[in-house]
Amino acid sequence: MFFMKKILLTLAMSILATGCATTKITPEARNQLNQMQTKLKQAPVATIVDSCLLHSELGTSLIVGEQSRMTAKKFSEQLRTQLTEQGVAVGQEYTPFVCGFMPEIQLKKYDFKASNEDKRQPISNFPVLNSENAELTPAQKIALLNLNQSINKYQLDVVEALKKKTTATNILNLNDEDVLTLKALTQADQVFLASTTAVDASFGKKFATGALSVGVSLATVGVGAGFYTVIMPKEGQHYALYLVDLNSKELSWQKTMPLKGNLYSKKNHTVIAEKILDPLFEIKAQ
Repeated sequence: MFFMKKILLTLAMSILATGCATTKITPEARNQLNQMQTKLKQAPVATIVDSCLLHSELGTSLIVGEQSRMTAKKFSEQLRTQLTEQGVAVGQEYTPFVCGFMPEIQLKKYDFKASNEDKRQPISNFPVLNSENAELTPAQKIALLNLNQSINKYQLDVVEALKKKTTATNILNLNDEDVLTLKALTQADQVFLASTTAVDASFGKKFATGALSVGVSLATVGVGAGFYTVIMPKEGQHYALYLVDLNSKELSWQKTMPLKGNLYSKKNHTVIAEKILDPLFEIKAQ
């Protein structure tokens, strides 16, 4: 357990410094990752993918709903394909929210455009549901939101640990009720949780340096559980992938990388996510 915390903290330091997972894998860490591979192949895993594409403007910025949904769907498909190629069976797949990692207090600062043909509207409901998962129950929505926010809280804990030169725990802040709900929903013990984000500055918009860095701020999730949370994606296109063990409430592995593709395109929308599972699985160059 302590060894895995050290791996996660080292990886988090690399992510904070560079925006991608560049930590060299030691033989000891490789052995630990190989053990995770074996565990993942024992039973079907679930995938949960969130996407949040933001047009940042001089006035009220805009969340682009249609491209966010398309990005989540295509990333989910590529994640499933790459897991299958590694011998990992995928059971349930969900793309429940648009901007589901963003707390209510932050989300409602933006307008939302559900489709390319719709007019932009202020956001009045939370969370913003992906239309493909509109059948979720209130308890399922809360559990999924709390899972997202537990990841955000972990990221903040890492920042605080770096300041204090200590080690952040990789046990997520999830209650037993949420875990039971998530296990029933996903029908899995191991869940790959992904967040795809993009920020596209409109003409004339100038960002403050800190606004789009890996910064943190106080906020609440809006469903009764208050957390510290990361509230802004970085400018550009990125994805973050987290492996969560629901039995132990443990964040077992994570990475973040730039995301290629024409995410904002209305006519030629593409998502290119190569070697998503590297270095959890050693992906050889083609």
